[in-house]
Amino acid sequence: MVLTIILTSGMVSAQTELPMNPPPGYYGNVIVNGQQAPPGTTIIAKIGGEVRGSITTSSSGLYGDNPGPSKLWLTGYNNELTPTPATVTFYVGDIASQQTSTLTGAGTINRVDLSFIIPSGGGPGRTSDGGGGGSGGGGVVSAEPFENIDFFETRDADLIAGIPVIFKFTTPQITVYELVITANLSAGLTSAKIEQLKGTSKLVTSPPPGTIYKNLNIWLGTSGFAVPRNIREGIIRFRIDNSWLSSENIDASKVSIMKWDGSQWISLKTRLVRTDVNFAYYEGLTNSFSPFAISGVKTVATPVVTPTANATAVASPTAVPLAAIPPSNLNWILIAFVAIIIIAAVYYYSRIKKE
Repeated sequence: MVLTIILTSGMVSAQTELPMNPPPGYYGNVIVNGQQAPPGTTIIAKIGGEVRGSITTSSSGLYGDNPGPSKLWLTGYNNELTPTPATVTFYVGDIASQQTSTLTGAGTINRVDLSFIIPSGGGPGRTSDGGGGGSGGGGVVSAEPFENIDFFETRDADLIAGIPVIFKFTTPQITVYELVITANLSAGLTSAKIEQLKGTSKLVTSPPPGTIYKNLNIWLGTSGFAVPRNIREGIIRFRIDNSWLSSENIDASKVSIMKWDGSQWISLKTRLVRTDVNFAYYEGLTNSFSPFAISGVKTVATPVVTPTANATAVASPTAVPLAAIPPSNLNWILIAFVAIIIIAAVYYYSRIKKE
């Protein structure tokens, strides 16, 4: 009897410790920093800190499908359903979703929409005060001479493969206010640093062309990290004071951000996003980081053509006086005819009077 009780309890215990089959599945929308998560984003499900399942997205903004076979299949045990179902937490890298779910029974399908906020940290500085530095393997290294830096600010964030990560900069004097970095690999905590310079960077061999608004250095991670192999896309968001555009006679649509490629300045794809009463806001695209410059093109006024002293004048028509028209022969004939009539009348009157 004792042996039967031991064997029975062991069988019950083993049954509760076996994973549920088929496992429960999860699917839904996935948003990272307000944008649809790109294909290649890995979603990890944990219970009590233990990884129980994962899925890599194949389309933007979705993990799993329904209907369809693709799900985040989760390993769960029956004893985790009672008395209260275990909590399921979802992660992208080390960042937990703002939403959680609960473990459900074998073969159940659950829709759970997920959103993640990849935070940034760090702080601003000026050359006289010093500035925040990076940490971990993603620290920033700058070779710019200290005396050429006017303002700088450093921010930290976790770079996760395929996920757009936003670095926000809050120093009002710095023209760049955001970097959006999509990395090709998960690099962990990484620092981004903006150095706004007093003049052309000392790391280049020629000044940038055009009318320069600001000279900058933008650094990401340790030396050699911010190259196209590691960076899928970088968006540089910056603003320009409208008063500068006006005073320099710069067409707002003809502003570009340029990058030093090691031997020359190249213009990056730049677009005017919007304007308000104070600033014009722009985005520039890059896949590496180095010295930069923001440059504008002056508006050329259309020349006004004025007559010169040597120009040939066109004579205006002048009135020509009418010449005196001599009397024609017909007038003399009429005068002679009238005279003859008068003479004839006088002669006839004299004859009648004599008779």
